[in-house]
Order: sequence, then C-alpha cells, then structure tokens
Amino acid sequence: MTHAARIVLADCQIALELLEEQEDEGRWRVHWVGAVALIRAVGHVLDKVDGQMPAIKETARAAFRRWNSDDPAHTIFREFIDAERNNILKEYQSKVFPNSDVPVAIMVTAVHPRTGETIQVPLAEVIPDNLYKPLVEGFGEGEDAREVYAEAIAWWGRELEEIDRAPRTTIGSLREL
Repeated sequence: MTHAARIVLADCQIALELLEEQEDEGRWRVHWVGAVALIRAVGHVLDKVDGQMPAIKETARAAFRRWNSDDPAHTIFREFIDAERNNILKEYQSKVFPNSDVPVAIMVTAVHPRTGETIQVPLAEVIPDNLYKPLVEGFGEGEDAREVYAEAIAWWGRELEEIDRAPRTTIGSLREL
C-alpha cells in the first residue's frame, strides 16, 4: 500500500491551505517552496519507503516510466511537479509571478442601451494581497499557482489509487502477505 506517500500527500493539502491564507509575499514564497518540495516528495517517498515492498516498487517504477513518457495524461508530473521542484531547489527560481500585487489588463465590452452599439473599453487593474498568483510560463501558464497545485494533488491521488489497485502477482508480493 502507498501509506507513506499518502501521508506526504495529506501534508500537501495542508500546504495548499497555508498558501490560500497567506497574504505576505515573503511568507507566501516560503510556503510555496515547501509546498513544491512536498508535492515532489510524494513520488520519492513512494519509491523509497512504500517501495520497500517489492510489489509496490515494481508497480511504482512502471508508473514512473509512464509519468516520464510523452503521455499527455502525465504532463502535470513532468512540466509542473518535477520541473517546478527543479527550478526551486536547484536554482531558487519559480514560474510563479514574483509580486503580491498582480497587474492585469481587462477588456470590457460596453453595450449602448438604446442603440445596441458595442465598444471595447480596456481597463488596467491590480489584484492585491496574493489573491492571484499566476504561473507566468509553462504548464498552467496564466492559471493561479494554487489551482495548478491542487490539480497536482488530485493527480497524485489518482496515481496512488491506481498503484494500490494494481494486481500483486509477484513472488515478492506473496511474501508480503
């Protein structure tokens, strides 16, 4: 079973809650670094801890090969979970917009009530207090980083469920029983 990996995944959910509540830019960044390390740690703990059971290790290694393949179902692993962890832990860079206030441009369509004539009105606004932390490139570009992180949590949940449901037919798995 993927017990240890699921503990890390539960901590990822706590990290997401902390990110949702944090308004201070510096504290948000520190929470993000921790959250990204945790989301990648799910796979490492799956391999090193849960993988001590031979049947789990075999299934997890096969899954890891799938996650690193060209399969679009696992793009979030390659281009967000793994890539953002590498960006942060190896270069201390992130794909998240770096400021707490995010300038946005909005096009509003106004319709004249009598003539029905429409005009486009550009507006520039600032979204303050870390309410919107967009990814500025790569997977999830333009989406709030917390929403992409939540997607990553859900992806891991599905993957761990699939690993737990996989048939255990190896001799090693018979010894585990």
